[in-house]
Amino acid sequence: MTEPGPSLLVSTEWLAQHLADPALRLFDATAGAAVAPGAAEAEPAYAVFETAHIPGARYLDLKNDFSDTSTGLDFTRLPPEAAAAAFAKAGVGPEATVVVYSTSTYGWATRMWWLLNDLGFRRVAVLDGGLAKWVAEGRPIASGPQAAYPAATALVPAAQHLFADLPEVSAVAADGGAILVNALSPDHFSGAVAGPHGRRGHIPGSISLPAGSLVTASDNSLKPLEVLKAEFAARGISPDADVIAYCGSGIAATLDGFVLKALGHDKVRVYDGSLSEWSKDPQRPLEA
Repeated sequence: MTEPGPSLLVSTEWLAQHLADPALRLFDATAGAAVAPGAAEAEPAYAVFETAHIPGARYLDLKNDFSDTSTGLDFTRLPPEAAAAAFAKAGVGPEATVVVYSTSTYGWATRMWWLLNDLGFRRVAVLDGGLAKWVAEGRPIASGPQAAYPAATALVPAAQHLFADLPEVSAVAADGGAILVNALSPDHFSGAVAGPHGRRGHIPGSISLPAGSLVTASDNSLKPLEVLKAEFAARGISPDADVIAYCGSGIAATLDGFVLKALGHDKVRVYDGSLSEWSKDPQRPLEA
């Protein structure tokens, strides 16, 4: 099989041509339904998967199988060895080529991409347009339960430091040193709408770049990279900038981070706890 290209995206046409390849590991990573630009309800969506999925796809339960449920936050990445074991159980080993998609917001798919890349695994791409574009093009759909792929040899994690933690973000909010990018909707950023964690606004010093604004509404594909490059540049995000993206729970932020990686930016991290962690302490400031 040809490894997914350097853009980190694969087209529906590419996927249709490679569905029968034995190395392919195709996954629906949807963990809920989008309820607003940059926001989503996060519940496992296996019933939706059983209703309609791309033939041969399997389902990944991001919330329960690929997150540390002991933290009290909506989503927290697993320790590297535990994450590698979870992916191995799902059939992802060193020789796999992974394509991941979502039925709703891109963030579910890009979160899985981010988790795999954080382990040092590069043979993973996101399906441009997701299930929506696949269906709109009249391509075949399967339904019903799907047995898991055979378990694989676990990846050997090679830490890439793609996540930022609370102390790092607190230091940036206080003293600068990186660009904080908020991936939520403009209304959430401004504080016109309260976040799901009861507080309004954004971390001080942040700029707004909603994840939903990166997507072409007509077919659910990502905007052309040239357009996206201009949109990030217009906000002062140069290729050599140190960027930390965040959102409500570390989901939408991975789309901003994914696009920056596709544009060749190296110094990009996602604040894993995002506002679900930041908002817990009323002493941590928010601007609205």
